[in-house]
Amino acid sequence: RKALRAREGDVASADVTAATAQALRDYYGSRGYINTIVKPVLDATAATGTVDITFAIAEGALTHIRNVAIRGNTRTRDKVIRREILVAPGDTYDEVKIRRSERILNNLGFFETVRSFPVATRQEDEKDLVFQLEEKRTGNVMLGMGFSSVDNLMAFMDLQQANFDIAGWPYFTGGGQKLKLHTQVGSTRKEYDLSFTEPWFLDRKLSLGFDIYRQERNYDDYDVKRTGAAISLGKALPLANRLDFRYRLERTDLDDVSDTNEYVYVDSPEESYFFTQEPRRLTESSLTVSLTHDDRDNPFVPTRGNRTSVFAGLTGGPLGFDADLYRLGISAVQHVPLWYGHVLSVRTRWEAVDRYGSTEAVPIDDRLFIGGGRTIRGFEYRDVGPKVQRTYERDDGTAATVHRPVGGATLGLASAEYSIPIVSKVRLA
Repeated sequence: RKALRAREGDVASADVTAATAQALRDYYGSRGYINTIVKPVLDATAATGTVDITFAIAEGALTHIRNVAIRGNTRTRDKVIRREILVAPGDTYDEVKIRRSERILNNLGFFETVRSFPVATRQEDEKDLVFQLEEKRTGNVMLGMGFSSVDNLMAFMDLQQANFDIAGWPYFTGGGQKLKLHTQVGSTRKEYDLSFTEPWFLDRKLSLGFDIYRQERNYDDYDVKRTGAAISLGKALPLANRLDFRYRLERTDLDDVSDTNEYVYVDSPEESYFFTQEPRRLTESSLTVSLTHDDRDNPFVPTRGNRTSVFAGLTGGPLGFDADLYRLGISAVQHVPLWYGHVLSVRTRWEAVDRYGSTEAVPIDDRLFIGGGRTIRGFEYRDVGPKVQRTYERDDGTAATVHRPVGGATLGLASAEYSIPIVSKVRLA
């Protein structure tokens, strides 16, 4: 009775009746009683507008798994497939776990189709479990161009192998690893990133990742170039949670400072500010720990679910090099489905960064900025927050004031968005 979805007094919809029948089949199937038949029998009374539902059950036989066979994989290693399957030889024939295993294999992106079925053996209470697969191409090349108010004109190219095998010469496929080369070139930004991920490090559910990157960004008053490498280790936790550790070593160059005038803080006119006082070359060594909960139904166009991430980062100190900083932050988004595909999304983000030790001030490229289409629409990019200003005399003798954003040490942001579907993957917000 605990498995029943239909309750007395509910509307007797076909969906609820079918869901209840499936829940009863799953109750038996999850305990190894395969081929259980559940048939709803309806007895309606027109005068009272009610219906009695009797679920007639033909119980299946308790069955165990003798062997697990994999068929149809010509490139992907058996090990890559077997480590994702939630049942093993000797287990009860748990139909719920087997269906979930099918979904996991489908979500790997290596296969066109995944289906499982039992095969009879000489023992009536034993079955062989077969996973029949059809592989697909896992290498992708993406080329594109775009325009945004933040990046202006840009072009990008991505090369990706989702089923990479670093030891699989000469084709280097079938190991379940991920390799990606990302390049983006635009009028204000350039990015080059090579990343590699091993999702089962040491044959455990630990993801090990490496990144080598170069980023160049042109701002109105200066240019920032970042060159670095990072290594990350992640562990999936129960209830859609994940714990990640990331170590990063990065060199930052602050070049082409176009404005060397003296400014004063708008909120503190007695305090001077020079862009040229910022460190022009800086090497940062940092470790970040993050805990993420993500139960969204889709990572690209979510319509329901929650994603919350909490992180803490330490730069310098026992990790060495040129800057001593610490960071704390939390971000969350909740998607609430409404009607006809409409979705209400509520977002919040809170962060803080500060110096310690021998570092006298937080470098401008480590400070916090918001404003623009990715954070607060209707404001210029990075224009919300602390500013400096200077007053000068125009050629005609009148005074003018120039403002420049310089970022803050704390950040708080909350927003709500209502979105409406237009066509597939296009929404009006």
